Amino acid sequence: MAQHSDSNHEWNQDVDDDVIVLEDEDGKEHRFILGEVLTVDERDYAVLLPIDEDLEEGVIFRIDGEEGDQMLLSEIDSDEEWEKVVRVYNEMEDEFDEDSAED
Repeated sequence: MAQHSDSNHEWNQDVDDDVIVLEDEDGKEHRFILGEVLTVDERDYAVLLPIDEDLEEGVIFRIDGEEGDQMLLSEIDSDEEWEKVVRVYNEMEDEFDEDSAED
C-alpha cells in the first residue's frame, strides 16, 4: 500500500480543501486525500491515498510542522525510519482487518 519514494514533491492545497496535489520529479501532478496520520517515535506521518486512476498505491510523508493551515510534508530519507513507519502502518491495517472480520 505504501510507497517509498526518493523524489522530491511539492505540496499544494489550492485545488480543494480535502485534496492534496503532489508534483512528481517529471512535473506531473497527482491528487491525494489524507487517509491517516500516524505517530511513530513522537513524530507524525501523513498517509496519502491516491484519487487519480493512474496511481494504485498511497504514499507516506513525515509531517514537519504546519505553515498556516497547511502541513509541511517531507520525504522519509532514512531506511530505518521508513521501515518503522511502514511496520506501524501495516500493524494498524492488520488490526482494522481483524476488527472488520469480527463484525
